[in-house]
Amino acid sequence: MALAVIVLRIVLEQAGAPEWLNNIFGVAWLYFAVPIFFALQIHRFGDERPFRILSLQVLLFAVYTRLMVMVTYMLAYQFQWQAPRFHLSRGGVVGEGVTPLQGLLWIPLRNFFFWVVAATVIGTILGGISLKIVSKRRRNVKNDKN
Repeated sequence: MALAVIVLRIVLEQAGAPEWLNNIFGVAWLYFAVPIFFALQIHRFGDERPFRILSLQVLLFAVYTRLMVMVTYMLAYQFQWQAPRFHLSRGGVVGEGVTPLQGLLWIPLRNFFFWVVAATVIGTILGGISLKIVSKRRRNVKNDKN
């Protein structure tokens, strides 16, 4: 799903779609929805250490999505894509004075690490809250049956 979102956004950006539309198709939105999905699945299967599994799944999801996005930034540098998110002033790789080392390695890596940490923290918090809610709901249902 993340790959489809990334590819669709690149296609829209290259076709000249408005920025508001491009922003709808960003993987950052997935960092809010996917951890809740993970939490519901973990709870459904009754894992013994749900928070640990959730944290690992969120981290892995963040890493693989950010690796894909990192490649798009490298491509943006190589082909000098003009979408606003790739501009140097917005943390991107396209702009005056960006060296190959910066455009192909340093800036994409910096963004990768920032977003992996941010996505993991946000996802673990949201997923953890979701786990608590569904666990509490299940306990209440069990107590009502007894």
